Amino acid sequence: MVKTIETNVDAGAERGFECQLAMSDQFRLLTEFAERAGWSWDEIAIALLELTDDYVSAMRTPLEAAVERAKFVPKSNTRH
Repeated sequence: MVKTIETNVDAGAERGFECQLAMSDQFRLLTEFAERAGWSWDEIAIALLELTDDYVSAMRTPLEAAVERAKFVPKSNTRH
């Protein structure tokens, strides 16, 4: 069962810290589940880092593509 992570963050609040607080209980449950399954703390940490890297790459790709499209300036077909 997936638990919804609620947010009550103001636009001016420290969003990174608030995000950590919102996810901390679920993070703790995830790591406890992995430990009970027999994974060591360093294996869990490495797996989480790699999953985070994959997530960042997946999120960054569309953004970077949009930035490149915004920079694109078509060349004129006329000679100067």
